[in-house]
Amino acid sequence: TITVNAQYTKDINTNRPSASMGAYSVSKGIFQIEGGYTYQKDDFNTEKYTTQNNAQLQLRYGEMHENLEFIADLYYTNYQQTDTNINASNSGFKQLNFGVKYLIYDHYKYYVEKRNVYSWKANQRFKWGRLIPAVAVYVGAQFTSKHNFYYPELPETGLKTMLIAQQHLSNRFSITYNFIGENITEEEFRNISYIVTASLGLNNRWSIFGEHQGVFDRKYQGNTISFNDEAFIKGGFTFKLHQNLQFDAFAGTNINNAPHKIQVGIGASWRNHKIYQFKDPTEL
Repeated sequence: TITVNAQYTKDINTNRPSASMGAYSVSKGIFQIEGGYTYQKDDFNTEKYTTQNNAQLQLRYGEMHENLEFIADLYYTNYQQTDTNINASNSGFKQLNFGVKYLIYDHYKYYVEKRNVYSWKANQRFKWGRLIPAVAVYVGAQFTSKHNFYYPELPETGLKTMLIAQQHLSNRFSITYNFIGENITEEEFRNISYIVTASLGLNNRWSIFGEHQGVFDRKYQGNTISFNDEAFIKGGFTFKLHQNLQFDAFAGTNINNAPHKIQVGIGASWRNHKIYQFKDPTEL
């Protein structure tokens, strides 16, 4: 749902189950919880593989301004490794992120599509103004624990930034773009990546999505990691039980097979209810 001058929407606006972050905040005074479970298996070869049971929790709260949102990302993992008859396991918080997101430009705030009362065909044409995205920025601190299995030497604290763009190409179809910088102040561990998510609402309750994640530049201890090792695709669906509660499920895999990764997950999103008074700027 697109509102005319506020972040609040009649139906819950959640980031799940995609890995990307939307441009819009939950609105001032709104508290929202988004969480889920993900199972992942990584096959390196016939004798080495890992399995992970991951729990994700995202806490979102709008405060001080309609465009401002405070976000906490908590990622807990339990993994088991099998490598040539050697078994290892561990668990703990893999990563904690705390940051703020601010919508710096909202094309749809005062954008009103004109209706042609004389031509049905003219009204059905694609509106080129929809290509102009809403734009937001995110800045936060990321804390990496010793339980990061793949990159145990990552710095314990780092700076994470994100540029977010979101297009609403129709009332039911949208595309979200994330350009992400992690550990950007650390030359040896800098990671520049992207996420592109396409979402389609089938009706008032069901929607589907497809997503691609990739890496522009990732370094680990000064060494560059191949793009193909990190490219990932996934898809899924959401079901809205009512305007403040939504359930989701997804599955995904990486493009490369070294190792071959498979993910499946389920989750839910809930927000506290708020009676919000919309104001149409065309009536001011």
